[in-house]
Amino acid sequence: MEFLLGGASSMCAVLFTNPLDVLKTRQQLEGELMAKQNLTQRSYKGIRQSFLTVVRTDGFRGLQKGFPAALLFQFSMNSVRLGTYQTVDNLGWTKSTKHPSLTPLLSILWGGCAGLVSATASCPFYVVKTQLQAVTSGTYTARFQHHHSGTLSALVNIYQQSGIRGLFRGYPASVARLSVGSAAEMASFSVCKSFLLRYQVFQESIVLTALASSTVAGFFTSVLMSPCDVVTTRMTNQAVSANGKGLLYTNIFDCFLKIYRSEGIHGYYKGFVPMYLRVAPHTMLNLTFWEFFKGLYERYGRQSYTIRTLS
Repeated sequence: MEFLLGGASSMCAVLFTNPLDVLKTRQQLEGELMAKQNLTQRSYKGIRQSFLTVVRTDGFRGLQKGFPAALLFQFSMNSVRLGTYQTVDNLGWTKSTKHPSLTPLLSILWGGCAGLVSATASCPFYVVKTQLQAVTSGTYTARFQHHHSGTLSALVNIYQQSGIRGLFRGYPASVARLSVGSAAEMASFSVCKSFLLRYQVFQESIVLTALASSTVAGFFTSVLMSPCDVVTTRMTNQAVSANGKGLLYTNIFDCFLKIYRSEGIHGYYKGFVPMYLRVAPHTMLNLTFWEFFKGLYERYGRQSYTIRTLS
């Protein structure tokens, strides 16, 4: 049940945050491997211009590009990630009663492990989501666009071209992205939640506690995950050769190095603003829905199970 609740909560959250994910992807791919001073014309500079560019070139529907793939990605990722973390939390592995100072480290450890497992489950849908969101009919500075007619078409095309390896393109970067992001998110959420529950006002409201804790978690997640997020987007969207090998980046280290040499530290934080504006509310909505669904399950699901058992 923990896995189902985690997936359902993330699907509710992506309904509101997918447009920001589209803007983030476009900004991360604009001026790929170009020095900032050489990028004279930009179509996606800032939130306002990015929003207007997408609407002007792709219509309002463009803000929800890759939406079905985003739903599948979020469900596959967070059902595993939140479900795994909740399971180990129920077992008491995220806390240390003998050594309370180790609790934050245990939260980081298990959050990272949950992110690693979820990256494996969700990588194919992330590849499809990124490639669909990058496609536009307007002037665009990305080096390559993959033209798929939809989510199912993208899965079939990628498999036919590159096999299973193509569906897991950028997998090491995806693992790094989700491990870092999950560790930061789950650890900061857990620590903040434990701190806030010392006060009566938070003890009386599950939603208020989740809102406050997830706001803090979203900030730490955005700051720490952005470099890995840019690298993952670049690797999954790059053009490939006839045998399925990337034409721009050979591996995650090559991608990190080329971005730094061409774009500097700034390159690792392209799309940071829409990413933060997406991650913060997405984290808030996701973890709030998660706490809300867990509360409903604790109140009605377990009660129903107890009644059936007794009868």
